[in-house]
Amino acid sequence: MKGVIVGICFFAVGVGILCFGINSLIMANQAKTWPTTEGTIKSSKCAYYYVMNESSSYFTHVNYSYTVAGKSYQGDRIAFGYSGSWWRKPNQKIADRLLSAKTVLVRYAPDKPSLAVLSCGLNGATIITLFTGSWLLLITAVILVRVFPLRNNTGMLALSWGPNSFRIIIQGVGGIVLLVVTGLAIASFLGLTIDFGILSTLVTS
Repeated sequence: MKGVIVGICFFAVGVGILCFGINSLIMANQAKTWPTTEGTIKSSKCAYYYVMNESSSYFTHVNYSYTVAGKSYQGDRIAFGYSGSWWRKPNQKIADRLLSAKTVLVRYAPDKPSLAVLSCGLNGATIITLFTGSWLLLITAVILVRVFPLRNNTGMLALSWGPNSFRIIIQGVGGIVLLVVTGLAIASFLGLTIDFGILSTLVTS
């Protein structure tokens, strides 16, 4: 029963993160067709902050102004799905690029001009979100299907493959820990490329 509860928790969190990632990707692709206007960067800096007083992350805070149909607006969204990462360098690149810009191209929703973004299309932040959600769903499947029905709790990860099959068999709590640590390592590596797709679609002058 405890295994089912743990599996349900991983499933719920995984689905939530995956849905957020999919929604970010949809919005980012829609932004490609949005009308544009010239904006002015008011401030841009890469900040270091704590999450729940335990983990830390870097995030680029930006503020820009733009005008649509004679009305002035303020924006702070760089890209849909962007929420920073553990690594300073890629986030600092974004902050420096915006800080050095005199003007920036702002994309805004035609039916809601206050909804604006500077970058569009797939980006590194969305890739991390989609990976994290998918990985949690994989852990859920392992918990519910492979781990808890087995009595061996020593922890083992075994790979077997053949012409027609590829299987990952994980036994015990140790196997789950291995999956979690592997996921964190991959997500951390992906964090180095969080500026992917953002810098390339920023239009500054």
